[in-house]
Amino acid sequence: MVGMVATTSAWPELREDLAIYPGPRSYDGAPTWTIYDPTSHRYFRIGWLEFECLQRWYNANAEQIALAISQDTPLAVDAIDVEAFASFLNSHQLAKPCGPEASQHLAKQRLAYTPGFWRWLLHNYLFMRIPLLNPNPFLKRLAPKLGFLFTPQFLALVFLLASLDIYLLSQQWSGFSHAFMYVLTPEGLLTTGLMLSLSKVVHELGHALAASHFGCKVPAMGVALLMGMPVLWTDVSDAWRLPNRSQRLVIDAAGMLAELSLAALATLLWTLLPDGGLRSGFYVLASSAWLVTLGINLNPFMRFDGYYLLSDSLDIANLQDRAFALARWHLRTGLLNFDLPPPEQWPTQRRRLLIAYAYGVWLYRLVLFAGIAWAVYHFFFKALGLGLFGVEIGWFILRPIAKEISAWRQLASARAMPLRPRWPWLLVALVLALLVIPWQSHLLVPGLLRAEAETVLYSPQPAQIKQVWVTEGASVKAGQILMELTAPDLDFKINAARRRQAEIHELVASQSLDVALVRHNPMDLEALQSTLAELAGLEAERQKLTLRAPFTGLVRDLPEALSVAGWLAKNEVVGVVISPTPMVVAYAEEADLGRLERGATGQFYPDGGDLAAFPVRISRIDRIGSRQLALTELASTYGGGIAVREDAEHRLIPEQGVYRLTLSIENSPTALPIMVRGRLALSTRPESLVGRLLRSAAAVLVRESSW
Repeated sequence: MVGMVATTSAWPELREDLAIYPGPRSYDGAPTWTIYDPTSHRYFRIGWLEFECLQRWYNANAEQIALAISQDTPLAVDAIDVEAFASFLNSHQLAKPCGPEASQHLAKQRLAYTPGFWRWLLHNYLFMRIPLLNPNPFLKRLAPKLGFLFTPQFLALVFLLASLDIYLLSQQWSGFSHAFMYVLTPEGLLTTGLMLSLSKVVHELGHALAASHFGCKVPAMGVALLMGMPVLWTDVSDAWRLPNRSQRLVIDAAGMLAELSLAALATLLWTLLPDGGLRSGFYVLASSAWLVTLGINLNPFMRFDGYYLLSDSLDIANLQDRAFALARWHLRTGLLNFDLPPPEQWPTQRRRLLIAYAYGVWLYRLVLFAGIAWAVYHFFFKALGLGLFGVEIGWFILRPIAKEISAWRQLASARAMPLRPRWPWLLVALVLALLVIPWQSHLLVPGLLRAEAETVLYSPQPAQIKQVWVTEGASVKAGQILMELTAPDLDFKINAARRRQAEIHELVASQSLDVALVRHNPMDLEALQSTLAELAGLEAERQKLTLRAPFTGLVRDLPEALSVAGWLAKNEVVGVVISPTPMVVAYAEEADLGRLERGATGQFYPDGGDLAAFPVRISRIDRIGSRQLALTELASTYGGGIAVREDAEHRLIPEQGVYRLTLSIENSPTALPIMVRGRLALSTRPESLVGRLLRSAAAVLVRESSW
């Protein structure tokens, strides 16, 4: 064991309340033991040398203990090894404090391990445990009655049940997959929350019962706040004292096995029950248990069940910390050629596995913390969201990188010989060059090829087709008659209005012959004016039944069933008039707007590969962002490249600020279709990835700060 020299002159005396248990065999077959500290509820794994030291601890002298071990065992040991173990016992409070020096040392350690409020908050706001009860007495009474759950027969029963579920689901897969829409309803969301809570209770009870079954204590169960969301947790750390690795693996997997057993039962009940609320509840229970167990709990990169399964299967306690230490050593020696001893000696294959695992965890955490930063930025109000975003990026991503670079500087300053470049530096230099050098001279944006102008023809009211003057694809001029419609109801109203007009005219003319009728003259004149206005409106409505071309163009999309004497409903589409000149409409993100300018050229690449790319030129750039997306073909909900969400009025709202671009087509060699979706590669000023990132961050800050 490697450690520091003992900090006190007096020989440390072991605490009487410590317990020691036989541990599992290490990877090389050497015996191990486990020290249990009941005060801090911590476990310490020691090897053969440390165990022999404890057996001779009464000698109270490092040299005498080392001499006795060398005489009685084949171990090669000296006083420095014994003093290192004594320092380990002192630093972890496994020895009694003796004298003022020991008390001062403990006080310094407590001060060092007691973080301030803000540091504590930074470490705990993502995950905070709150113990609620001590289930150990209850589990001791319950575990003997449920011993059958840990028999091979029960496991075989669950396997058979899962196999039956797979067969039944294959017969009803369409209904099972379409039942997911129920989850999206308010009632479904409530049911999902209740069923997830039930499955998590079963999950934690599985861990607790397994630990109690093998004689371990379960001192606490409670709630953990994961980013403010409550999740259950169970303290089964007492499993560390079990020497049998297979028993620890069963405890690690018991939660997932319990949850999967519940999912198998729920799936079977879903296939058997009739439609209703109970069947929907079992569907939610089955689907959520399968997905959460397999998608989250098996993840070995976070400290969930998958991590402890990997740790116990490799029989490496503190797997992540030891893998991180080994990966840092590998990085420093391989990249910077520092002459450093490895933190631990491992066989070659196991060392490579631990290094690869550490790099995998670092990459996963980079993506995870960046995702959490994005989530807290969007889910909290503006000021707090920006603050938490900065905390996530600064504390959990940039701070570890800065600490490692600082360690490199200290090692380099203590090095006698200057650092010499090695081949891994080439990879680092290449990555930095890709980030810093402005090599990006093209901008990719989603676009749509469409007509420069387009008008939809529709029937303004229920009408009958009188005459169709054009055919599909015909060229028309502005004002040309395309179709004539007639509305018998409208004709009847016009004829009735004309008859009323004639009657009022006769009545007004006869008033000059009879003095008694003169007093009605003002009312009759008012009725005449009203009738004339009504008639003018009806005539205008009839004029709309004559459909004309609004501009010179082509007629498209005439319905196949369109025929003379056929009837049309109100607002029924009867065709489209498009201009013969096509154009491209695209949308650029707010952060890219500064790189674009009118007159810039580019290439349009149609989707599908059936149409060759053709050159385009930017003719217009909107300086006001689009609050809603008018072109549904470019929306993500319809397979386009612009992320949108649909509001209560079914409008497509872009998730990010986007600006409309209008582009003209430059000398297309072939005839172009009416409409096709694609991507634009626009020529822009060269820019680096770092510059783009900084500009995007500045745009977000300006937008969200309302500057």
